[in-house]
Amino acid sequence: MTVPRRRGPTAPRGTVEADSSDFSARRDGPVFRRDRLTALGYTSLAAYAYCLYALAPFLTLLRRDLDFSYLVMSLHSTTFAAGSVLSGLFFTQALRRLGRHRLFWLSVIGTAGGVVLLAVGHTVVCTLAATALLGLTGPMLQTSSLALLSVHHSAHRDRALVEANATASLAAVLAPAVIGSLGGTDSGWRAGLVLPVVALSLLYALGRGRPLPDQEGPGAGTVRPGRLPGRFWLRSAALGAAAGIEFGTVFYGAPLLVSRLDLSISHAATLMTLFAVGILIGRTAGSQLVNDQGKAPRLLTGSLLLTAAGLGIFWSSHALVLSSAALLIAGAGVANLFPLSFSHAIAAAPDRSDLAAARNQLVVNSAIMAAPLALGALSDRVGVSSAFAVQAVLIVAALLLVTVDRPASSGGAGRNPLPADRG
Repeated sequence: MTVPRRRGPTAPRGTVEADSSDFSARRDGPVFRRDRLTALGYTSLAAYAYCLYALAPFLTLLRRDLDFSYLVMSLHSTTFAAGSVLSGLFFTQALRRLGRHRLFWLSVIGTAGGVVLLAVGHTVVCTLAATALLGLTGPMLQTSSLALLSVHHSAHRDRALVEANATASLAAVLAPAVIGSLGGTDSGWRAGLVLPVVALSLLYALGRGRPLPDQEGPGAGTVRPGRLPGRFWLRSAALGAAAGIEFGTVFYGAPLLVSRLDLSISHAATLMTLFAVGILIGRTAGSQLVNDQGKAPRLLTGSLLLTAAGLGIFWSSHALVLSSAALLIAGAGVANLFPLSFSHAIAAAPDRSDLAAARNQLVVNSAIMAAPLALGALSDRVGVSSAFAVQAVLIVAALLLVTVDRPASSGGAGRNPLPADRG
């Protein structure tokens, strides 16, 4: 879109009033500012991301120490996933009953409690209870944080969510490195869960006494009755496809490396760190690119095409260097699919931000379970390499969904999509 050149009311004759960032600020409302609520949202998301990405290496080491079967190990992740689905189903009811402030801080307490219980647990019953609690309250904290940021930064929602997820990506890269580095010590790896507990405890101590707003402007951020519009579900489906692309690669990237390059499992798992690094780089760059909501469809399309290029090279490569570069490219492409899709879906229902955030989270959790399950079932039948075609199907589906939505978001609503956010 071309920004018209015009003189401002106080600008000297012959000058352009402001640069493009100022134009965006005038059009969308106040200039983007990171305040206490922003820091609260960013920190809580980072703490949850650390817990989420520490879970896989933690359970592997827990199995070694407690000597339980792979089936019992899988039961922990299934329990976590079931709690996540319940969290998405009942988020709006909990918000309506408790309010944003109480729900957020109860989620902080529950997440910290689940992490502590998992760290100190020495029986399967205790660790299963811990993953159930973490699965229920962790996603509740994530949804609360995303909804809070969406309402608080309604005019700059894309930028806030991309920055928040960039912070979460840093924690996600840190978590397996910390847990893994402590894995050789005598149960010292359990200390790797101290970091999120400390962060959540400080968050509670510093922010508990200051109430969180239940709404930001008339009706915004409240759980309002009625159905979400069809455009929301279209965009939420694209979000589900994006989540499937990301976590399908996370779970089956290493097996594909083993199959194609004949690497050891540990070497392949280590190489997959490049995918996480690519995500971190992509989200850091994305936070500088997102200035207004109107860019979301174009950035989504570009991210999907970059993802397709990266995963296409990764899928077909038999060379270590090329596969490594492809992982970085794919990670950079995947990086902004979740935050932009999440934000774009909420923009379709700005007067029901909390309900939209909860339904988004339910779609994401379902996709995180379904995509790896489909890849696993197909891998047993046709091999990992052929099964990885599921990723291509998800990319095509996401591109079609974004393209179908493009005519609606290219018009007036796409250029100035958030007038309802302020009532």
